[in-house]
Amino acid sequence: MRRRSLAVLLVVPALAGCGASSSSNNAKDFKGDQKAVAQTVDDFSAAVRNNDDKKICTDLLARSLVTRLDATAQKCTGAVSDQLDAAGDTKLDVKAISVTGTRATATVVSKVDGHDRTQTLSLVNENGGWRLNGVAA
Repeated sequence: MRRRSLAVLLVVPALAGCGASSSSNNAKDFKGDQKAVAQTVDDFSAAVRNNDDKKICTDLLARSLVTRLDATAQKCTGAVSDQLDAAGDTKLDVKAISVTGTRATATVVSKVDGHDRTQTLSLVNENGGWRLNGVAA
């Protein structure tokens, strides 16, 4: 069970914070591949805000992460649902994006207990779409 939690925590931690009423519109600030990466982050924020664990597992998480979660008793949607219950602020402000081939990172800021929390999300391009793969080391 600890492994399941850690896998989901690779992606959801940026959302642990204050209220669930914020929205994100980062894609407008970027162009090309960077815009597509920012849109994935925005879509993830919206799915978390809407408690849409199915969309997160089907459309927004990398297949390798979904496969690991589906190997647990709760499957991906159950594991994500547990993490969504603990998520607070659903707004992620994208500060920077780097794209190298089929991999990308997005530096994001969220609020945690009233303080800014900066993290770097890892994304991978699968079948022409960007998917969240975890938090970059």
